[in-house]
Amino acid sequence: MRLVDFRLLIHNASEKGILLIFACIAALVLSNTQFSAHYNAFVNYEVNLIGAHFSVLHFVNDVLMALFFLSVGMEIKREIVEGHLSTKQQLMLPLIAAAGGVVVPVLIYVSFNHSDPIAIRGWAVPAATDIAFALGVLALFGKNLPTSLRVFLTALAIIDDLIAVLIIALFYGGHISIGFLGAAFLSIAALVVANRMRIVSLPIYLLLGVMLWYFVVNSGIHTTIAGVILGFLIPLNSRDNSRSPLRILEKNLSPYILYFVLPIFAFANSGVSLAGVNIWEIIKTPVSLGIILGLFLGKQIGVCLSSYIACKLGLVSLPNKSTTLQFIGVAAICGIGFTMSLFVGMLAFEGHDILITEMKIGVLIGSLISAIFGGIIMLIGKITNR
Repeated sequence: MRLVDFRLLIHNASEKGILLIFACIAALVLSNTQFSAHYNAFVNYEVNLIGAHFSVLHFVNDVLMALFFLSVGMEIKREIVEGHLSTKQQLMLPLIAAAGGVVVPVLIYVSFNHSDPIAIRGWAVPAATDIAFALGVLALFGKNLPTSLRVFLTALAIIDDLIAVLIIALFYGGHISIGFLGAAFLSIAALVVANRMRIVSLPIYLLLGVMLWYFVVNSGIHTTIAGVILGFLIPLNSRDNSRSPLRILEKNLSPYILYFVLPIFAFANSGVSLAGVNIWEIIKTPVSLGIILGLFLGKQIGVCLSSYIACKLGLVSLPNKSTTLQFIGVAAICGIGFTMSLFVGMLAFEGHDILITEMKIGVLIGSLISAIFGGIIMLIGKITNR
């Protein structure tokens, strides 16, 4: 069953990636035509939720993306319990590669921005991998790659998401409210108790999850952590496997995440006006350059170097039936940051419009050249492997 699900994920990944591309292009077009005022009015339009006012942009980033991170939490849990991360052998290579793929891009970005106290806040922007885009490129250009490489990329991206969530929770929160934080811990305790009592009623977990989100959003910690914690604490197994709360929620939530939440996130966050802007001058800024080189070079170097060292030490081996060139192509694809990079960048540079523009340009260009280079390398690898 898991193999079938994995094949379906790969089969549909190109469609998901294309949706994100269209959303990104639409935002860029609207931001740079006579419709720019309408686009800005849309993303800044205020909505009311539980007595709090959110702009559409903040609603997408703080509310809808909590649902995305809920799906991330459920996916990570399922993979750890019974999937691609369930054994030490399966976990070691993507874990080591993911660690290298985070550290090197961060070092590259910091080397360009260490002297600027505001720009340095974006150190985590080039550390992320967009799993939907990465699998989309893999589906388009890597159709004949070994299944082991596909599994490796999926596992690496999942671990990468987990690292990104931890970074957001630890470094991109606001002022901490002890009262709301305590209430959030009580909600988590209630979820743990429900787990221990083997309660499988999904509405109970969703009600506790809404309470957790409310307390977290007011505690100063970013709401992403609420989604991931809830995903981890929803039971995967039950006496009747067809009644598994996690499987039921994941199945019903997945289409909305893939075909609404992520595209609307890309649409709301990708808009950047280039009117009167010298694009070359932006690319040369420390923020943009650090992100571009971090995504394109840092990810490749980090993933490949850490994997090479681990192989030489005898800790791991490369995925079965894969060549060095194919592995490099997959490592390059890991430089597609897009969704996660934009998300971290918006948190890092909130209130600094110029740096947000530089960040967006860096993420878009870094992700684009990583996708193109990775695709070309995989095509070359496929030709030379015949």
